[in-house]
Amino acid sequence: MAQTAVWNNVWLRILLVLLLAFAAMNAHAAQSDPPAHTPHLLLTPQLLRRLQRDRDRQTPRWVNFDNRVESTPDSSERGFELALYYAVTNDQTRGREAVDWALLHPCSARQVALILDWCWNLFSEDERRKLTDETCAASSSNPAQAARDAYFWALSRERDATTDQWSSVLPWLETGNLDGQTLYAACEYIMAVRANEHEDVRREARAFFSVLPAEFLLRLNADEIAHPGWMTHLAAFALVAVDPNLEGSQYLQSWAMEDSQTLRDGPGVAYEFLWANPYLPGLGYQNLETWVYDPNGRLFARTSWDADACRIALSAGAAHAENCRSGWDQTPQKFGHLALIPVTAACAEVTQRAQNETVILWRLNPQEALSYRENNKNESIHADTAGILRLNRDIQGKICRSR
Repeated sequence: MAQTAVWNNVWLRILLVLLLAFAAMNAHAAQSDPPAHTPHLLLTPQLLRRLQRDRDRQTPRWVNFDNRVESTPDSSERGFELALYYAVTNDQTRGREAVDWALLHPCSARQVALILDWCWNLFSEDERRKLTDETCAASSSNPAQAARDAYFWALSRERDATTDQWSSVLPWLETGNLDGQTLYAACEYIMAVRANEHEDVRREARAFFSVLPAEFLLRLNADEIAHPGWMTHLAAFALVAVDPNLEGSQYLQSWAMEDSQTLRDGPGVAYEFLWANPYLPGLGYQNLETWVYDPNGRLFARTSWDADACRIALSAGAAHAENCRSGWDQTPQKFGHLALIPVTAACAEVTQRAQNETVILWRLNPQEALSYRENNKNESIHADTAGILRLNRDIQGKICRSR
């Protein structure tokens, strides 16, 4: 029995020594290995998991992206494409190619920022310092792109990033500068700020952003709906990603996900892989109400979603129409549940309407005052800066210009 106890004690000591040695090795490895770097720009953990799942499933968008990386080394989006490929696959060769691309193009602000962020652990200290110390001129005169690039630059280099430039971006958007390039850059900026600053910059203009997905669709002409440019297509996906819970986003999602729009080649392939989320619900855009009023003084409306439908766009000092009959702007018009009434005389008569109908007066002067009677009292209302006035539901009868 004594020999057995001694034998057990010997093995117990050996086991204890081995366990201590193993713990010491792990502690040393933890100290010597660089800490894992979590991306700060665009690639949230949830999004990255979806992209990796798409790769595992070999979805068509992944296959298109994979082919793009393999076949187009001279792509204008090469840095972005390589960095995204590395983030999804952990392919060290592609990641190192992304680093080399950044060192050769240090002033490509957005792409270099994404490479620094997504491939952080592949940079040496000297390489990172070289890009951090690089001085580059402003990359764009577009306020949305300039703000996005500046924010990305600061965050990717672990500098203090501010949201000061949003004060110039928001008015730019609100005044109707909503082309694909501008809107896409604004969406990237909004998502990056929200993820890192825990701040939703849209709060300053909730009414504008709540109708923006619907306005995006209703601004498009028949050709653009059927065959949008690649930046318009990608801006739609990015706008959905900003707030997929908006009702308008679900109509926009349905339109953007149509098979005929899928980008199979060209510089937009990587962006489509990044943002096109087939797991989000969509509502057939043909069921979207055929008009939208932007409180900043814009109205877009169409009689239907047919290619030959009458389509109008009203804004300050401009009234554009396609496929509308001559004299359309002189008489009341119906666009879905909207009654659009031009005020061409001293007064306009507004009759009782159904619960789901809206009346808008137009052809007024900017911020013009009008009056109406309610409960035997004179009440006044004002048009917006474009001379457009959306009436509250309880207003009806004669509405007159102020003398």
